[in-house]
Amino acid sequence: MRCRRLLPVVAMLAACHGQPNETPESRTDGKVATSAPAREETVPVEFGKRLPNTRMTSDNMPFFDTMTYCLLATRKTDLMVKGPAYEACIENQDHTRIVVGDAIDANRFAEADIIRCAKESRTAYVGMWYCMNGRPSSE
Repeated sequence: MRCRRLLPVVAMLAACHGQPNETPESRTDGKVATSAPAREETVPVEFGKRLPNTRMTSDNMPFFDTMTYCLLATRKTDLMVKGPAYEACIENQDHTRIVVGDAIDANRFAEADIIRCAKESRTAYVGMWYCMNGRPSSE
């Protein structure tokens, strides 16, 4: 009796998931599974609010949530949450944020380049700094 109840459930599961040896790339319906972690590791940039016609400064420059970025970036290398790699990441990001802020205050970069690089950065302030200097990110 138990077998008869399980058979329809197994048939439904098999129908929903397709052939067991089927890979997402070989599916004929055109849908390919995307990997969520790649999108998850990109921490979005936030832009400070400024009055119209005011220049960007270190107080209102683009902001990255470095805690979230470093947690995501070090979760596979650190043996514990907020371990040594996390601490090094936070320190590097904070230092780079100060350097970027000083460069913005000194008016070293065009505002359009700062905004473009902040949007393109996948490694928070470090990636933004490399982009603003025309070099690929090393992190």
